[in-house]
Amino acid sequence: MTDRALRMRLDVDVRGDDEVGLGAQRTGPPGPPLRDGELAVVLGTALARAALAGLPADRRAAVARDLSALDARHAAADLAARRVPGAAVHDLRREEQVGARGWGARALLAEGATPPEAVVSVDPIRLPQGQWTDDWAARVPWMVPALVGRASGGSADAMARSVLALRALGEQVAASPDSASDHAVAARAAAVGLGAARPVPGAGAFTPAPPVDAAVTMPVASEPPTRVVPAPPPVQAAPDRRLLAALAAAIGVAVLALVLVFAIIASPASFGIAGTSEVNERLSVVEAGVSQLRGDVGTLAQQLQSGGGTPAETLQELRESVDELRGQVQGLCSVLPVVC
Repeated sequence: MTDRALRMRLDVDVRGDDEVGLGAQRTGPPGPPLRDGELAVVLGTALARAALAGLPADRRAAVARDLSALDARHAAADLAARRVPGAAVHDLRREEQVGARGWGARALLAEGATPPEAVVSVDPIRLPQGQWTDDWAARVPWMVPALVGRASGGSADAMARSVLALRALGEQVAASPDSASDHAVAARAAAVGLGAARPVPGAGAFTPAPPVDAAVTMPVASEPPTRVVPAPPPVQAAPDRRLLAALAAAIGVAVLALVLVFAIIASPASFGIAGTSEVNERLSVVEAGVSQLRGDVGTLAQQLQSGGGTPAETLQELRESVDELRGQVQGLCSVLPVVC
């Protein structure tokens, strides 16, 4: 094996009853990420087979049946919550992997070889045998997607392929619990995961949702311009014939009144109205009578104030003046019948 070989290591560090550390290392020349993801699937499947092989036969079958029902969504939820069944998950630093206590898996891939051709080895690291070891061994298969994600740089395709390989492994071991000791069982299960065509079933569950700021906003289709339909002109109602007749009658009366006014102005005598000179003459007579009556009344008032008696002749004259003024007013009404 040359220095151009790719070396990969996966470690499970049991830290207590409810805490486990997971780590992955890669050394060797850089290569395509797809090769790293495929090698991680092969190595993780072998790790799960070795853990199942360390369980008692009766418990191995039960764990294998559960593993055959593993769902990508459940594995993705465990990764997001950083938990595996019954334990919290922590990341191992490189120096911590040296002293890990649990299970270790190593793969050596020669230059130009395919991942299924890698030399794989899995062994427990300083773990005492007993019930405690069996409990942790039953949890190891559920840690494989997280280990594959660490080794492949978070590749959704690699983690989805690991789920397919684990399900195939669970189906084989559940059907024949003794087959867990056969290395070829892990190779066949890994081939199922690696043989899945893209898009790999379940890969979408491991794809992180884009952040809000990086979300692509879809252009909103503008609504087509609405065509403005002009309102139809208002329909004029037919005029009422009764209204037209009343309007015509009013116009006729106005014309007749105007003709009558001009006729009265042109010939007032024809309508029993005196001319302007005659009216002025009679108004002068009435005005003179009123002035004479005012003088007589003033004289009568002075006599009463002086304490003297009122002669009968004076009263008679005043009565005659009033009668004469009344006659003059009636004469004025005879020339102005419209006014009186």
